[in-house]
Amino acid sequence: MRSGVFGGTFDPIHKGHLAAAKAAMECAHLDRVIFVPSAQPPHRGAAVAPAEDRLAMSRLAVQGEPGFEVSDVEVRRGGRSYTADTLSELHRERPSDELFLVLGWDAARMFRTWHEPDRVSDLASVVIVDRPGLEENASELAGLGLDPARVILCHYPTPDVSGSELRRALAAGQPVTGHLPAAVERYIAEHHVYGDNR
Repeated sequence: MRSGVFGGTFDPIHKGHLAAAKAAMECAHLDRVIFVPSAQPPHRGAAVAPAEDRLAMSRLAVQGEPGFEVSDVEVRRGGRSYTADTLSELHRERPSDELFLVLGWDAARMFRTWHEPDRVSDLASVVIVDRPGLEENASELAGLGLDPARVILCHYPTPDVSGSELRRALAAGQPVTGHLPAAVERYIAEHHVYGDNR
């Protein structure tokens, strides 16, 4: 089975994430995409919402989406969420799967700075999905420490949704309809995840 592995803080998970996963699934012919909410991301500050809330929102977001599932592997492990460790664990859990790491160009550009990037490359091929305003091409890959022969580029349009802008809007009680799956929007309102959320 060809399984995409899509990690992130998902703080909150939004329609941009779902569109990127669908793009990866289509262009890399994936059988499924596994969303992996991080415990503690190594390349950015701590997430605003607790890991349990981000995990719950991710599970709500993928309900009814064929081929999408959520793994709690990083939240269960705790501490810094290193992709190399996550891929190793997923290999143990699903030994017959071929793994494909799903990234945006912003994450791909930081690949050399990751914890054990060579081990990541050994464990999974890479699928890079364009983000609005960040479309690039294959000539950049080798310089980023990625093997062009093991990278699939997805030039599919995805909506430009910013997690930080969503959090600001939610805290101020401003409408975010259309940017979040309805079940996620309800969860945020019911659990007051990002402040006021009037």
